[in-house]
Amino acid sequence: MRKRVTSAVWALVVNVVFWIIIPYYLGAFLASRVPQTPLAIPTFVYEFGVLFIILEVTAAFFQGKAIAVPFISGAAALTAVYLWLATNGGVLTVTSSGLTVGLGFTLLLYILILPSIWAAIRAPISYIVWRKAVLSEAQQTPAPTPA
Repeated sequence: MRKRVTSAVWALVVNVVFWIIIPYYLGAFLASRVPQTPLAIPTFVYEFGVLFIILEVTAAFFQGKAIAVPFISGAAALTAVYLWLATNGGVLTVTSSGLTVGLGFTLLLYILILPSIWAAIRAPISYIVWRKAVLSEAQQTPAPTPA
């Protein structure tokens, strides 16, 4: 139990820094240059940050158990959604010194999102494969006879 709690606390600290603190300050910096980015809206950062923290801390607490699989998949799927929303679907408009430039990188965004989608699909598949391997090993190993 101590290992689970320690793992969950570390997940909490890392996720607060990675999903709340860094995006908040990045959004504050980008607010004047890229006003359309959702990172400039603190509620966007806090809502997604809390969702990430809940999913990641729960997955860390139940690591190695079946209940962790939906939380791992959920965090991976949420990462894909977050990337899509934070970049406005791959279209950013940058404003600086009265000059406005639009950047379209939708194809690149698809490539960036693919690993997150694959992680969401891989988590339940890898758990099923691991569980079948454990069960088949248990069936093949004869039970010890009492002496």
